[in-house]
Amino acid sequence: MKKNIIIIITCSFCFLSCSKGLLNKTPKDQLSPATFYQSEAQCKMALVGIYNAIQPNATPTHFYQFEFMSDNGYCQAAWQGSNEVGSWSTNTTSWAPYAKWTQDYTIISRANEFLQDIATAASVGAAVKDQMVAEAKFLRAYAYSDLITYFGDVPLITKVLSLSEAYVKRTPKATVLTQILTDLTDAASVLPVSYTGSNIGRVTKGAALAYKAKILLHNQKWADAAQAAKDVIDLSVYDLYPNYADLFTEAHENNQEVIFDIQYTTSQTQPWPTEAFVLGTWQTSNMTADFINSFYMKNGKPITDASSGYNDQNPYVNRDPRLDATVVLPGTKYGTATFIPASYAEYPCGAKPRKYAEYGTADVNTSTLNTILMRYADIYLMRAEALIESGNTSQEVYTLIDKVRARVGMPSVESVEGTGLNQSQLRDILRHERKVEFGVEGTRYADILRWQDVSLVHDVYGYDKSLLSDPSGSATWTFKQIKIAPRVFNAAKGWLWPIPQADIDINKNLLPNNPGY
Repeated sequence: MKKNIIIIITCSFCFLSCSKGLLNKTPKDQLSPATFYQSEAQCKMALVGIYNAIQPNATPTHFYQFEFMSDNGYCQAAWQGSNEVGSWSTNTTSWAPYAKWTQDYTIISRANEFLQDIATAASVGAAVKDQMVAEAKFLRAYAYSDLITYFGDVPLITKVLSLSEAYVKRTPKATVLTQILTDLTDAASVLPVSYTGSNIGRVTKGAALAYKAKILLHNQKWADAAQAAKDVIDLSVYDLYPNYADLFTEAHENNQEVIFDIQYTTSQTQPWPTEAFVLGTWQTSNMTADFINSFYMKNGKPITDASSGYNDQNPYVNRDPRLDATVVLPGTKYGTATFIPASYAEYPCGAKPRKYAEYGTADVNTSTLNTILMRYADIYLMRAEALIESGNTSQEVYTLIDKVRARVGMPSVESVEGTGLNQSQLRDILRHERKVEFGVEGTRYADILRWQDVSLVHDVYGYDKSLLSDPSGSATWTFKQIKIAPRVFNAAKGWLWPIPQADIDINKNLLPNNPGY
């Protein structure tokens, strides 16, 4: 059952210091902290306003756009923002950095307002207030985790600022990380492990610990990241959902693998553009040949292995089941139609997303499918990665990866890659597993930023669509991979995004910008 994440009233409070008593009057024609935080229902309403801000606020902040910024995908529509980021040509006026920056600081400002104002809610019980405070702290940490991952040093704001305090400077990333970990630790100590009924979807203890593991991993705190992931496992409330493909359908939402997601209802549908619309009707979302090639054969061998049984002219037979669950491949069904790449000018790569796409829905402009932001498979692979990077190559690493593979019937590491593997070998296995497990979930770009692996920034390849055109069937098709677009890593800019110029124009204290901008 979906929780009721509905904004009933939009509240906008502006707190400015003023010495004149005349201007300190309580407004009688609008809501204010003095008149609004009077009951548990009103406090919950304000808390929902923070949750609401985690929805995408612009096209390039939709989760799937981050696939098109990575080696997994490609979007040739420049106006969507992902093409610019994916080609490493981002600048200070680019849409994607501005959208992410403003979204995260909207979350933070709402959380700070809430944390200040709930203190005055005398009629709210201490236990309820403590839980709401924990949720707000989690959401603030969630936003700051995002900011330091993409921008590095950012202003750390943990209270409602007066006008004289508003011209903030950037805070060192390490200091912001300390605040993030404090907020997540505080939240985990208070939040329940689960909810029922209309509360399903609110932040849990497991979500706080999971995001703690994630931000520690992104900042190379290997031992702490491994422990935080283990803390999630030790809760014993999550498990892998048996059917991988069903994970991303509305009929199987809120299952045992979901740790944190964005909940949508008929009253609060996905913001424009919806997954159904963009991935179904709009032909701008491509999956690359590199991504497709990364899926192993069912025997666990890569397609480059001569003994794998791979046939490049019958390329989708006996492949990892996650490939078909993730990608609409040439010649396969989507809804009731057969995908013939040559029929679509805007699919230059010749393949498109299947996961989350909701092909066949009656109303392509409306979707209430939840977006999963954190799931249990990620906990297994984050702990495995943290162990590997800390130099631990014990059996537990194999077991964690094996569990993720076993869910889709893929063979174990031991049975294919072998045992006694070194750190470098296990690292490659882990990174490959993340790529095929989380494709089209928006995690790949952040993974690339974390690993800082320049080899993952390369030209985009797809299929020659002119050879995939016969509508009578794929028997006459020829599969040939061709270059679609160039991508070259910009070493001058490195791995960080720019602080948006619009904010610098208002506040020069944000300078200097990140290198290369």
